[in-house]
Amino acid sequence: MNFSTWEVYRWVRSQRFKKKRKLYQQAFQLTFDFTLAIYVVVLVSVFLVMLADWLNRFIPIIESWQLSVEEWVWVLPLALVLRACFQAFFHPGLAFTTSEMNVSMLPHSRSHLIWHIAIVRGFFHTLGAFLFAFVISWLTPFTFSFAFYIAAMYSLFFSLTMLVQWKLFSLSRWKKLVTIGTIFLLIAILRFLIIHSGIEEGFIGLVLGLSLLIINIYLVPRCLKGVDWGRVMDVNDARVWNVQLISQMTQVHIKPPKRYGILQTYLRTRRAKQRFTSIHQLYHRLWRYYFHHQFGYVWKTIIICAAIIVILPIQAEWVMYVTLPIAMFVYIEVAASLFIDQFREHPILSILPVEEKGWRQTYYRWAAFGSSVLILLFIVTMVALNGLYTGLLLQLAGLVGWVLLDLNRRLIEQMHVFQRKGVKASEYFRLIGYLFLGIGIYFPPAVLGVLIPFLLTKHIEKLPFLRSML
Repeated sequence: MNFSTWEVYRWVRSQRFKKKRKLYQQAFQLTFDFTLAIYVVVLVSVFLVMLADWLNRFIPIIESWQLSVEEWVWVLPLALVLRACFQAFFHPGLAFTTSEMNVSMLPHSRSHLIWHIAIVRGFFHTLGAFLFAFVISWLTPFTFSFAFYIAAMYSLFFSLTMLVQWKLFSLSRWKKLVTIGTIFLLIAILRFLIIHSGIEEGFIGLVLGLSLLIINIYLVPRCLKGVDWGRVMDVNDARVWNVQLISQMTQVHIKPPKRYGILQTYLRTRRAKQRFTSIHQLYHRLWRYYFHHQFGYVWKTIIICAAIIVILPIQAEWVMYVTLPIAMFVYIEVAASLFIDQFREHPILSILPVEEKGWRQTYYRWAAFGSSVLILLFIVTMVALNGLYTGLLLQLAGLVGWVLLDLNRRLIEQMHVFQRKGVKASEYFRLIGYLFLGIGIYFPPAVLGVLIPFLLTKHIEKLPFLRSML
């Protein structure tokens, strides 16, 4: 280890810490209220007493939780790998800022600086994990050995994924998506083999740990190759100097000059800036601009629906019968509301000669593309729970067909409501479709029933008794 480089890096960190500490002190002096502090101390004391009483009453339940956690502890390494992959879209993981770049211009190796940053980050995360484990073991019936075992596993796999996240961040978006997709596929195959071969689930962590170790050995001599240093510094400068307390007080949020998220990276592609030669290209350009400014609603909706599809069925497999229809219903409703809000947010669109069919179809393609993320998560979840089975293809066909049909119909209904044509939504038919979708998860052939509402709506004029249901 280059001792002089370490001394310089430590001095840079100390100076940065002093500046941020001074900012926090100034903000604290402006916001501190002695009376409020007394009330907070009293409330915290009462809460701790209530927490102690609650823990005494539910000790048997909490002890049973430890047994449940021990059965699912193998999920932690997978979760850390997936966490590193997703965070690689937003930040590199290692805080290499402009200050470190300036230091590297001096006779200090950039590779040594990267190693110092990685060691410091790994040390503080390990320290925090073991301190948290100690507090949890002290306040709850969880044993110290079990809590420290979880902390050690977290620290080990966190350290093994730092370099992976660092390299993924600088890849192009397509290489990044292909790499992450490959990782997902390997994890799914590993899980499938473990289930059907009878090997203990703890073997997953061992295989994953060895694989990450081999990947790290391969990446160590290549950690500085192909790094987008400008992008790395832009993101890290904003993250390091984004003092949350001051941001909340001044309503000034420090962000990178460019957002490097999944969708927003796609929205800024060269194709998005080319001249358009048809009216549909103009519509796509307008939708790109709209999604860029409504990105918060987009990612929150996808994350919530993804959590409903993935997390809840892990606790109980039968929950998928209910959660999948709910997640797709929520996604379609939010997509339809965003579609019609474009007219309310930009009233000029109400008087411009917009081609209704082309405007709706271009949005329909964007919304259908967003639903593909949820459909892929559904496939991964079902394979993880049941492995590969014959009814999965039928369930997938029914799910894709119903999502596309219901989304298209909801967009038409929203357009008619905005135009005040007095068209009523066929809620009864939609309910039938979602019921068949849920039943199809239990009995795959039943998913074909989602076509019934579509066929009924096609022939509603020929069946007078159906018109009364609308």
